[in-house]
Parts: sequence; structure tokens; C-alpha cells
Amino acid sequence: MALDINNPIPIVDGSTITREAFQRDYYIPQKPVVLRGLWKKYPAYEKWTMDYFRQSMGDIEVGLFGNRKEDISKTLQEPNAVMRFDEYLNLIEHQPTDLRLFLFPVFKHKPELLKDFGYPDIASRWIRMPFMFFGPAKSVVRMHQDIDMSNVFLTQFHGLKRVVLFPPDQSDLLYRLPFNVHSIADIDHPDYDQFPGLKYARGMSALIEHGDTIFMPSGYWHHIEYVTGGFGLALRTMANTIPTLSKGIWHLSALRITDNIMRKINDKKWFEYKRNLAMQKAEKAIEKFN
Repeated sequence: MALDINNPIPIVDGSTITREAFQRDYYIPQKPVVLRGLWKKYPAYEKWTMDYFRQSMGDIEVGLFGNRKEDISKTLQEPNAVMRFDEYLNLIEHQPTDLRLFLFPVFKHKPELLKDFGYPDIASRWIRMPFMFFGPAKSVVRMHQDIDMSNVFLTQFHGLKRVVLFPPDQSDLLYRLPFNVHSIADIDHPDYDQFPGLKYARGMSALIEHGDTIFMPSGYWHHIEYVTGGFGLALRTMANTIPTLSKGIWHLSALRITDNIMRKINDKKWFEYKRNLAMQKAEKAIEKFN
């Protein structure tokens, strides 16, 4: 039995959509959408290629992260490997690997790239800290919420990605770890005996390719698979409401600090405690359906 993620994420023409239409139909009601061609007006749309990054900054050393499924209680902090950027780009284009370049601050290395794009006027309150993500075919970004609860605009520049989204009100059915923003369930291979709440979860999905920008509202769960090797850029805006904004601040401060301290004290016991809480919350959420 496959997870119910068949509801397609709407696709609209991002090159013609007005601010009024985007705000009314998607941003204010917090509904995901794929904005096709939103970035056509920026130089980055054509300029940013694998060859361009290889030639312009290939000698930079980058930290890479693998799919460490045994560390489901943790966020990505320590890289699995380090190599030259051009070597890594060759790797994800031509060889199998699970190494991803996560939250890459490319603009610190090459600040002139900031001139290649802008912040689309369909939204405001932009957080001007852009990050890039690179990954090989078949690598997976496990399901999570963004810790700061921001709205995310993820633009794909090379390759194909599969994006699966779930609304934040399904967190308990997705077995969200307390004091964390990750799920302990594997939605690609759902185990309904261990995680029965997944039978009641309802998600949506889309494939995004060069020029597509997917809007992921605050708190939306997202699971991303690199269908082919490629890269994208994430821009964010602040959460729309004061409660959601406050939740993001809480996550970044007290929640994360508490989690880090408890993991240092007794990582195994702390994880089991959180896992048990996640299971209990899921059971209560299932009761509502029965």
C-alpha cells in the first residue's frame, strides 16, 4: 500500500502571475504551488549551469552529507566528506553517490552571484540569506519542516526533483519527533505496522525541473528526492502570522538548545523518550479518524 501523495501540487505560469493573484490564491491561504518560469527575468536562469560553477569556483572545498538513516534523531551538522567543488560536481553528474551539498553559502565564496537574481515582488519580508543545494540522482532529503517556520521558494536550475509535501496539521500522523523538526517515518517505504498513522496522512507531490519554483508555506513538511543530479536555490520569507513566527523563534532557540543538551547527556535514552512521545501523539491523532 503506497502512501497517499497523489494529489498534484498546482502549476501556474510564474512569469505572468501578479502579486495580487499570488497573495490571494497561495501566499495568504498558505497553499503550495509550482511557479513555472518565475526566474526567467534574472540572469541566473540561463547563467547558472554545472559548467559555470565548475569554472568559476571549482577549487573551493565543500563539506558533503550522506543519507545517514541511522541518525534520524539528529539534524545535519557534521559532514561525511570534504572535497573540491569541481570534483563534487563531476561526481553527481557521472557517478552514483549519496553525498549532498546542504545549505551551501555559495555567496560567501562568490558574492557577485547576488547580482544574478532578485527577490520577486510577488512576496515581501524576504530573509536575505539565500542557500544552494546540490545532490546526485536518487539521493533523498528526508522529511522535515524548516526549523525557522519560514515560507520557502525553492528554484531548480539543473536536474529533476520530486517534492512531496504534507500540511503542518498532519505532524502527529507523520511521527514528528518532539524537540525536533524531523519525522521518524520513511514515506518512500512506509511501514504501516510500525507507523499506522501514515495510513491517514494525505500529501501532495510534484516534479520540478529547470526554471520551476515551488512555494512551500510555513511549517509544511517536505520530502525531496533528486531524480537526476542537479542543484537549486532556496529563498525564504518570514512567516505570515505572529504565532507561526514565534514558533520559529522558539524552535531556533529553546527547542534546539534543549535537544542538543539532552542528546549530549544521554543520546539513546533521549531519543527513545522522544520516539515514545511521537508514537503516543500519533495514536491520539488516529483516534479522531476512528
